[in-house]
Amino acid sequence: MDEPTIEEWMDRHHVEVVRTHATNLDGLVVGKYLNRYKFLKSLPHGHSMADLGLAMDLTGMPHLTFWHDFRHAMIGDIQLRPDMDTIISDGTDPDLGHVICDFTGVDGSEIRLCPRTLLKDVTRQIADEGFSVKAAFELEFFLFKNSFDTARRREYRHLEPVGASTQQNIYFARNAYHAKPFMDEVIKRLNWQKFEWESWSDEGGVGQVELNFPPADPVRAADTISRMKQIIYEVAVDREMSVSFMAQIAPGYANGLHIHHSLQKADGSSAFLETGGRSPLFHHWIAGILASMPGATSILCPTINAYRRLKEFSAPPTAATWGEENKSAALRVITRSDSLARIEHRLASGDANPYLALAAVLAGGLAGWQQRLSPPDELNEMAWGLPEDHERLPNSIMRAADALDKDTLLASVLGKDVVDYWVNTRKLEWLSFHSDGADPESPEPTPWEYRRYFELM
Repeated sequence: MDEPTIEEWMDRHHVEVVRTHATNLDGLVVGKYLNRYKFLKSLPHGHSMADLGLAMDLTGMPHLTFWHDFRHAMIGDIQLRPDMDTIISDGTDPDLGHVICDFTGVDGSEIRLCPRTLLKDVTRQIADEGFSVKAAFELEFFLFKNSFDTARRREYRHLEPVGASTQQNIYFARNAYHAKPFMDEVIKRLNWQKFEWESWSDEGGVGQVELNFPPADPVRAADTISRMKQIIYEVAVDREMSVSFMAQIAPGYANGLHIHHSLQKADGSSAFLETGGRSPLFHHWIAGILASMPGATSILCPTINAYRRLKEFSAPPTAATWGEENKSAALRVITRSDSLARIEHRLASGDANPYLALAAVLAGGLAGWQQRLSPPDELNEMAWGLPEDHERLPNSIMRAADALDKDTLLASVLGKDVVDYWVNTRKLEWLSFHSDGADPESPEPTPWEYRRYFELM
């Protein structure tokens, strides 16, 4: 979209203010509100932001003990470069528009540590192998009658979930009926902003909702999840309710972020199938995802709280397993027809950064294909309760960080610089938890976890 066209678009949609929107490593949306003149003047390079926008922890503390080459010797500027194909009008605020941005250097150079740029790069590498990717997410969150102000006063305890039952039902129409007024507003805003969606339903947790989206280009699929989290949060604020994507809020089922993806050949047919069954690429791809899964756990389960979710018989996987239509496995594969052929990755927690999570999944598959790895045997039984000698996935933020630090498959695609920086951020998260006096032996989420994750993730 060139500048005259942008001005015409802003005229047609009565947009006088544009909110820029970029997603940092922890998945936080950062940006600015720019008046029309400032926004147009900043194009095409975008506006400046201190580099800590990408290099800070969840509390806004700059990363000062480790570095990346995009950063200055002191805190300097980077740019938020708008992707003009993503500009939309708000629909609720008549003067407001939104645009998604990439983090770049002040000279316009790419920053590899930018989650959106990283996902673009992985997608390009797959295209260089002759394949295209479609991806889709299942987004889960908990919905409460209480406002965020009330939740803070109660220290995020004893909140009232939306629903008809205090039992862990699933697909229960009466629970969904209670959530419908909230979801009606969410869907109205989705439709206004022209986001495609497939369905929503009551999920397994008390007060939990799942929202499903159709397959799309990987970057657009992740853009949608990042925007959806913001929309859902804003609807909750506007209705004096609260929502959370925090992984484990209370005993019972937790928030996940299931990731579906498929590969297509140039003619549009599935690359996972060939005449007579699954293709060699499918087996190498599965092998790479499974071999890199211990390390990928660090990216897919990024918080202290996320590891409370990884329990046997509680929905998430606990071991690197795969099987046809096996929802207890880490990878549920569907290969019964060309149009349905895909892999559902079931490990990611609800607090995962969608760009980084999808990049890690695709990177594992690509490394498996490039190195022609062979997968373990398919699992045709329950993947929970396996014998004790069956290797489990890392069950803490530090064990996962150590696994990623030792992994070579993901680093071969994502880049060692990106992996090393991410590992350091997880070590910092662990250190913050312990330094702030949180109880590592607590059997339930600590006050530190609620303060850090409930509203921010």
